[in-house]
Amino acid sequence: MHFSLRSFQLCSIQIGVALSLCSTAAYAKKDESLEIIEVTAKRQAYRGNFDVLETPEAISEINQQLIENTGVAGLTEALDLSASVSRQNSLGGLWDSFAIRGFFGDENVPSGYLVNGFNAGRGFSGPRDLSGIERVEILKGPKAALYGRGEPGGTINLVTKKPTFEQQGKIALEVGSRDKRRLEADYSGGLTEQAAARVIGYYETGDSFRDTIEINKKGVMASVYFEQSDRSVWQYELEAARQEIPFDRGILAIGGNFDMMPIERFLGEPGDGATVTEVLGHQLQWQYEFSNDWYLNSGLSYRSTRLTGTSSDAEVSPARQKLYYNGRTLTRQRRQRDYDTDQFVIRSEVSGQFDTGSIAHELIVGIDYDLFDYDRDYRVYRSPALSTNPTNEQLHAIDIHQPLYGQHALPTPVPAIVRVQKQFATGLYLQDQMRLTDNLHVRLGGRIDRLKQTLDDKITNFDAEQSETHFSPQAGVVYQLSDSWSLYSSYGEGYRLNFGTDASGQGFKPNETKSAEIGTKFNLLDNNLGVTFAYFDSTQKNIIVADAANPGFHTAIGQASSKGFEFDVTGQLPGDIDMWFSYAYIDAQVDKDAKDTGLGVALKRGDELLNIPKNSASLQISKQFSVADRALTVGVGANYVDERLGQRGSDFYLPSYTVANMFAKYDLTQQFEVKLQVHNLFDRKYFPNSYTQIWVQPGEPRSVDLALSYKF
Repeated sequence: MHFSLRSFQLCSIQIGVALSLCSTAAYAKKDESLEIIEVTAKRQAYRGNFDVLETPEAISEINQQLIENTGVAGLTEALDLSASVSRQNSLGGLWDSFAIRGFFGDENVPSGYLVNGFNAGRGFSGPRDLSGIERVEILKGPKAALYGRGEPGGTINLVTKKPTFEQQGKIALEVGSRDKRRLEADYSGGLTEQAAARVIGYYETGDSFRDTIEINKKGVMASVYFEQSDRSVWQYELEAARQEIPFDRGILAIGGNFDMMPIERFLGEPGDGATVTEVLGHQLQWQYEFSNDWYLNSGLSYRSTRLTGTSSDAEVSPARQKLYYNGRTLTRQRRQRDYDTDQFVIRSEVSGQFDTGSIAHELIVGIDYDLFDYDRDYRVYRSPALSTNPTNEQLHAIDIHQPLYGQHALPTPVPAIVRVQKQFATGLYLQDQMRLTDNLHVRLGGRIDRLKQTLDDKITNFDAEQSETHFSPQAGVVYQLSDSWSLYSSYGEGYRLNFGTDASGQGFKPNETKSAEIGTKFNLLDNNLGVTFAYFDSTQKNIIVADAANPGFHTAIGQASSKGFEFDVTGQLPGDIDMWFSYAYIDAQVDKDAKDTGLGVALKRGDELLNIPKNSASLQISKQFSVADRALTVGVGANYVDERLGQRGSDFYLPSYTVANMFAKYDLTQQFEVKLQVHNLFDRKYFPNSYTQIWVQPGEPRSVDLALSYKF
């Protein structure tokens, strides 16, 4: 069979993408008039051609149908569906920040993710909109052996929607609580017999439940597919987006008093205006079939992002914070940010099958190059110490009980960090999965990276350069007890380059992670229900902490560990009920005494890690009915998050919460569909994450959205 994306794409779009990589048609939209086609395997760039039961790792997939049913429009909200992922500091809602299996990277930059296997989430492009995303893959555990540098707890890969040769389109208009208005359009079709294109655009505006906050975002994703021959396929993708979101540090909860003020109250300064994030990205991929067994996947990606804006935030230093002394006057900093990033990635990979005697091999060999250029201009105004008796104007103060905005002239921030940092990585990787018997698979692999980092500090006129070689191994074993049940065990390592230099001007060693896991996967109910159970044990070292011997500097000596187990069930229950269930128990803690970089507090061995719940779970169920010969789909869901540490070096904890949602959608005609979505059904007060007791993010109260879509 010749390699052709045309037939594969049309098939995958018609039946939906399975929630797991196995052959289940779980969560696919049911239509009795269509023939149900079962996809037993699919070749993916940079992943290999494996059934989920043959893969020695835990993987979750949030497919397009689940995204549409739950009504999530952003990446952070989609990741809430996986209990293995926890929210982290999002810089006032300006980027996606998450921990996987209890571990997170640098909290001062967005969490990294992949788009179609390319590093693409490290810049300042704002919260990722999912309008152009086909599915979200959660690849748990460190993945440096294939992807190089990345987040310590795992890898998020976004797979974009592809062009189709069939002319089809969709326009959706959504209105909702707090004056929400969203318009989304999607059109795809063939240009010639060999070429097809797709364009997706969105525009959204509305108010927040937070006082004075307005949100405005827009974007477009365009892609072109060209089948040069039966063996050669090209694909180009464009991403362009702009978001305007005021910087918002949330509310105060001093001493754990979460009723200290209304969750609507904004303690920033509306006169600062919105913070703007922008992105322009390009991807070009080429796939070539040498033979029925050997393939070439090559591509390049360029992505430019920018974040600009000014904010007024609660001061964290007790020496400057007047609130701690009079209970109502909040001292604020004023910060100005102008961040630019450019990222260029190129990679080429050969994959195929061959035999050595009785042993069958699935081989992947590749090389890649990654350049990340980070231009940072960060300016800050901080009030004088309280011991100097500063005025309220000098404190840039606001009354937390009766806020009066714009009562003083806005202070001018002064340069704090003005530097250009560049990270280079050239990697060579190899993975071989061997079928030793019909039941036993062994995976071995590794990657060697040549790393380089440069820093140009414009304030101190200081230059630094760091180079090193890093090796990342992986190993795994799979034993298939039957066609629907397997056991597996694996070991992997990961790394992430740390920004900055220490007191001696030397670059930090990379943040490193080691993780082992053991688990089982099986399919039930005629392969309609997929189950994964996994136990993991991970360690992380070279975490940036304060340098106790050199005040004002940092050092990479921090250590942490995380262990726990996960239980994921996806698919279809009897009675044609579609289900998604995810549960995780995570015990993550500090492994070495240190000092926190942000608040300067002591971190003790055994302390919990910030914003990591021990228990979390997500359940989503839906069922389709026939009403007046038209499809009516109704679904409910709930997310549970346990209490978790809300400020390092303290006993301040965010309370546990359960948030319920529901949806109903009805096909008015073959072209028109109406959908009702209710988030936070019971209007619960909850707090997803925090950094300190004075930077606490409240969750959104109940919201109701109504959408009308037209398909053509």
